[in-house]
Amino acid sequence: MSNKLKKALKKVTPDIIYDAYLSKKNNRTVNIYKKYSKVQGQNLKKVSVIVPNYNYEKYLKERIDSIINQTYPIYEIIILDDASTDNSVNLIKKIIQENNNINIKLIENKTNSGSVFSQWQKGVKNATGDYIWIAEADDICHARFLEKVMPAFDNKDVVISYAESKRIDSENRIIADSCRDWLLAISDNRWQASYIKDGVDEIKEALSVCNTIPNVSAVVFKNQNLVDTFELAKDFKISGDWYTYYKLLKNGKIAYCSDSLNYFRKHNKSTSTVATKELELKELLKIQKDIRDNYQLTSNQIHKQSFRYGNLLNEVNNKTITELSPLIAKKIAWIIPHPIKGSGGIRTMIQNANFLVKCGYECDLYLEEDYVSNSTSMKAIIEKFYGECLCDVFIGIELVKDYDLVFATYSILTPDYLYYMPVKRKAYFIQDFEPWFEPMGNLYLEMERTYRYKFHGISIGKWLSYKINHEFASPMNYFDFCADISVYKKLENVKKENAVCFIFQPEKARRCGSLGIKALLLLQKLRPDVKIYLYGSDVNINLGLNAENLKIIPIEECNKLYNKCKVGLCISSSNPSRIPFEMMAAGLPVVDLYRENNLYDMPEDGILLADSSPEAVATALIKILDNPELQEKMAKKGNEYMQNYPIEKGYEQFKIFVEDLLNDKIKKDKPIKQIYNKKPIMPSKEVLNAMDVIKPQPVAKYNSSNYVRKLVRIKRSLRYRYQNFIRKVFKV
Repeated sequence: MSNKLKKALKKVTPDIIYDAYLSKKNNRTVNIYKKYSKVQGQNLKKVSVIVPNYNYEKYLKERIDSIINQTYPIYEIIILDDASTDNSVNLIKKIIQENNNINIKLIENKTNSGSVFSQWQKGVKNATGDYIWIAEADDICHARFLEKVMPAFDNKDVVISYAESKRIDSENRIIADSCRDWLLAISDNRWQASYIKDGVDEIKEALSVCNTIPNVSAVVFKNQNLVDTFELAKDFKISGDWYTYYKLLKNGKIAYCSDSLNYFRKHNKSTSTVATKELELKELLKIQKDIRDNYQLTSNQIHKQSFRYGNLLNEVNNKTITELSPLIAKKIAWIIPHPIKGSGGIRTMIQNANFLVKCGYECDLYLEEDYVSNSTSMKAIIEKFYGECLCDVFIGIELVKDYDLVFATYSILTPDYLYYMPVKRKAYFIQDFEPWFEPMGNLYLEMERTYRYKFHGISIGKWLSYKINHEFASPMNYFDFCADISVYKKLENVKKENAVCFIFQPEKARRCGSLGIKALLLLQKLRPDVKIYLYGSDVNINLGLNAENLKIIPIEECNKLYNKCKVGLCISSSNPSRIPFEMMAAGLPVVDLYRENNLYDMPEDGILLADSSPEAVATALIKILDNPELQEKMAKKGNEYMQNYPIEKGYEQFKIFVEDLLNDKIKKDKPIKQIYNKKPIMPSKEVLNAMDVIKPQPVAKYNSSNYVRKLVRIKRSLRYRYQNFIRKVFKV
């Protein structure tokens, strides 16, 4: 029944009836002595029951009775007394006498161990069964507890099987019919039905947040690695059980029974001391971080961890919070543009944000309201275009959390939004000198102005860092252009063709699509046997070029393309693209433009840089195609160069920058120097003599009447007004 329905029923129910209902509900008790048929079978498993006790004389008899009365046979019972000061030991000896037909033994400590986990370990060392049930002395259980929990171990991968728990008070009155209400922040339906799940999934989806198994008495363990695990658990005073479950599930599955068959006794305790709260906070943060460090969580899973420690932060002093701050996942927001299919820049943002999440940071992406998408649909688009997205996605530039760091990523608006935000640290993730995307004018100057905000910038590549630092006095660091060399590599089984591939993206002015096509027209005129592949865009344009347009292709297909071509053409006039570096990793010689943006990051042995004209680019392509020795040398040198720049290196460089920024200890990069020192490739006579193929053709006068021309003017006017109307109404 939903909470809303409960509230509605309460409003219409007479008080006398509701009070009677509450009285009956609050006085329900559990009864462990109801008889059930015993489980019969040949393949029943050996269960050793360990009962740790310290001063629980009041509950001991009922506890042991609930074990003896199990419908599933018990192999042995080991009772551990940790130097109790009440009459527990005498009572235990009496119970053993009365049940001399059952394998029960008592192990006494002369002095208190000071650790419940030491007792658990001692019990396991003395147990001879294949399965261990730690039945705490103050809890009790239903007679069919083992009957329901043990069948899960028929799956040989299951290492923990547990049941749901009722919460009871000191008089066996039922406080709650389950412990699911404690776990609603993690999931409102995960524990509604029984399941068997992979242990790693359980760690990531549940135990990464908190101890989702509230009471060890509800658990049966496979007897493997327990002694060693409990040894590690001794480092914890409060959270050793949580740590135990987490460690055991690394190499096994977990089974959950949704029936409330364990009765978890909650005692009235005095208010915890500040010292206890500090210890609890320290232990839970330590376990949460250990899980983040060892398992790839999503940003949402990392965010849920704060549900467990959030209130505790308010109960400890600032000194403790400062000391424990390194254990708390830092929150980072990214303000990014709307996704564009095939956009390498946005892909780089997502990849670097994902890497931070994998390193234990909580990362969220914020995109402007488009009046179409919601957060869920936008994340689906991002995943469709770029693959994995471990971040949470929010529509609207209104931060919903208190972030430790926020990144602007695109010089139109995202830095302006960030400039006025009251956030702790502001940074600028820069991949291009973006003012060059626009003609000189208002927008150009507005984009350029964002580099003067003095956000600490991080650029991909050295040149951009150098330019922004020197021209705008903005603090900058960089990470290197790298490639995923597990994807971009030489392939032995791909046949080499006499072919050129060109990353053709006419919708991006900086890709110089027209310049590239003119260069290829010249190449085709002079070397008609060379096959030309275009890729990178789904835009359909009649180019007058005999080429195969592959459009947008997966990265694995890109690598195959690079392996079967003899030369790759990639033009980017603002900052180097990552594509030439991926081409080199695949062993493909590259041609690009000789401009300042390419002189600081591109190695001269794997790339030829041509003067910024179609005829010079065509000359560079022909130079490589006509010279097999040059092809081989460039392919080898480019591939060797990229072996020192795997994608992980760039991620690590970026991570170091983020860590330093969060710690307010940014280090200066080494001095940046030009590394391409060859002269640009200039047009050859052969190419200059073929320039007629790209000669522009004037548009001849079209023979139409003044009446027709007037109708065209009216049509264009209506279209303009209609477009303005749409923009005003829908704000697009």
